[in-house]
Amino acid sequence: MGLNWAEHSIEIDAPIETCFAAIIDYETFPKWQGAVVDTEVLDWDSKGRGKRVRLFVDAKVRKVDYTLDYSYEAPVRIEWDFVEGNGINGADGHYLFEDLGGDRTRATYKLGLEVGIPLPGPVARRAHKTTLKGSVEDLKKEAERRAASSRQATNGGRAKSRDEGSREDKLAEKVGIKRPAPEAPAQPPDETEDWASPDGSTSIIELPVKVAGRAAGLGLGVARRAVGVGVGVAGAVTGRAARLIGRSSDSTDQYPR
Repeated sequence: MGLNWAEHSIEIDAPIETCFAAIIDYETFPKWQGAVVDTEVLDWDSKGRGKRVRLFVDAKVRKVDYTLDYSYEAPVRIEWDFVEGNGINGADGHYLFEDLGGDRTRATYKLGLEVGIPLPGPVARRAHKTTLKGSVEDLKKEAERRAASSRQATNGGRAKSRDEGSREDKLAEKVGIKRPAPEAPAQPPDETEDWASPDGSTSIIELPVKVAGRAAGLGLGVARRAVGVGVGVAGAVTGRAARLIGRSSDSTDQYPR
């Protein structure tokens, strides 16, 4: 009788890797391949992909099962060899994937099938084409679903990162610390700001500690930046004092007692 061949192509809004991953995920076939009733992976290759797989299929005219040996040229080609079957005497073919760019893929499914039950030729060919076309369309839906989920997860991660940054900014505002803009160096406070305690005992050396105290509760990163600001303030005040002392010394030299 020989093999009855059929072929169908479709364009899919998903990357080629996503399409390839879906069509070799045999254990999930019953969830999204309408014609597949059940699957059983009998053997695996060295990369953890199904090597020998038994498929139980509703072929419209009757339910059949058959076992195939798969080989791969990832992510562009999948081929199989017929091993045995019930209601199927032979099956040959391949899946081809073509990268169209822009995360789009053309999938082509070519299948030669020889049924093991007597059927009129037109009936067998119609059932074969219908089943094959449905398989490719089911692949399109599943690959596009996976691609959409992947994009959503990626965008959700970016949004979460932005939300976390916003929460840190709000927390900083509550304790009176202004977070510097990204990549911008922190500016030291005005030298005239009063950092002394009520009794006026705060020394220049203690300033970094007091600044760091205001950052408590914001985490190590904010505390470190606050200490840096305090050191900057101490340096500025020390420099100003030195200039004043220098001017005082010059005045003494010019007008000795």
